[in-house]
Amino acid sequence: MKNILVLLFLISSLTQVHAIYISEIMYDPEGSDTSREWIEIYNDTSSAVDLTSWKFFEGGTNHGITIYSGGGTLQSGAYAIIADNPTKFLADYPSYSGLLYDSAFSLSNTGEHLALKESSSGVEVDSVDYNTSLGGNNGNTLSKINGLWVLSVATPGDINQETQEVASTTSNSTTTTTQAVIAQTSPPTAVIVLYMPNEKVVVAGAESTFSVFGLTRAGININNVSYTWAYGDGGQGVGSSTAYRYAYPGKYIAQAEGGNGQLIGIGRMSVRVVAPDITISKVSSGKYGNYIDISNPNNYDLDFSQWKLSIDGNIFSFPKNTLLAGNSVTHLSGIAMGFASTTIATSTTIKILFPNMEEVTRFSPQDEKTTVSTGTQLLKQIALATFINNKPQIKQKIIEQEAKPQPMVLGTSTKKLETEMESNIKISTNTNEKKDTRLVAFFKSLIIWR
Repeated sequence: MKNILVLLFLISSLTQVHAIYISEIMYDPEGSDTSREWIEIYNDTSSAVDLTSWKFFEGGTNHGITIYSGGGTLQSGAYAIIADNPTKFLADYPSYSGLLYDSAFSLSNTGEHLALKESSSGVEVDSVDYNTSLGGNNGNTLSKINGLWVLSVATPGDINQETQEVASTTSNSTTTTTQAVIAQTSPPTAVIVLYMPNEKVVVAGAESTFSVFGLTRAGININNVSYTWAYGDGGQGVGSSTAYRYAYPGKYIAQAEGGNGQLIGIGRMSVRVVAPDITISKVSSGKYGNYIDISNPNNYDLDFSQWKLSIDGNIFSFPKNTLLAGNSVTHLSGIAMGFASTTIATSTTIKILFPNMEEVTRFSPQDEKTTVSTGTQLLKQIALATFINNKPQIKQKIIEQEAKPQPMVLGTSTKKLETEMESNIKISTNTNEKKDTRLVAFFKSLIIWR
């Protein structure tokens, strides 16, 4: 019979985990039991609940519940006490200041069925069948910890604490049992589940937003949760939404902890901090006014939220959620950002700034390479054109190079072109042909210059 009662108790403890439930039972106070018994209840829903229309079922009777002190409703994430005699309860626990209900009942010292009933339907919202095999007599209580009922010290209105027998000694015919108090390391129900991105890419030097929120595992909101952050580089923050700036590129783990004094949860995300390797490649004017090209050579997108564009000190802001595509050139529209008609002279300085106005990169039209068609430069152009026209193979390579979008640079293809030039540029001396190294050097300078 005892095993059956324990089984029924365990089955009942698994129901209605995320609702209004009984969390602690004082059925056998030390000394006289008369009018000193009480139960603790916990609100694991997202809303405040008025229990004055509910019933506490005990001893085969539906007992009424009335407010004695501490407010009118049981708030989400809060505890309350239903006492047989609130006056005597406060005499036993003078520091208690929470919600206190009055009822009329007498708990059995051997065990019985208890239930909370919602009056309009009469349905048992939560119930428990306790018995002495679980403990909880002679001044201890039974507490629900991690979904199980265990022997505990009395903690009305606070996180439950389990007690365990840790030593037993015998002196003559007297046995002494020592008990240790173990603070509950997790709440009487499921821990807070924190919701945050698994991974985030941010730019070194720029402030980025980190957000988190917590719910129970049943998806129920929890009130009065505070959050603390450790960003992995020695920095820290507080709040469900924080702004933080990493100083150096790298990979970090940002961890957030949320709790309300009764529940706690921990979440983490991987943070990839990248360098702001962007450049302003060109400033142009088109049908709709000025526009600016920004090159992002990286294989990742960059978040430009709240960054700034400065044109000779005039500031134009990027809106929130602006992204610069990776491996691409983005045309910043002057008509969209407001600089379409801004005067841009050769001496104009254009900058990209972080939200805190720290400079990322700058550009001036006078820095662009321009072709000068005078003096020696003109002579070089004429000589190069003459040479190319007389060498069809080299001319074809130049044409192919011109078709490419990037300018010719001194690289593998140019080295090959130099070799061919050295083998083709010759002058006749009597009957022998010799390389004119001065002419080769001259055309090398043309390619490098170009």
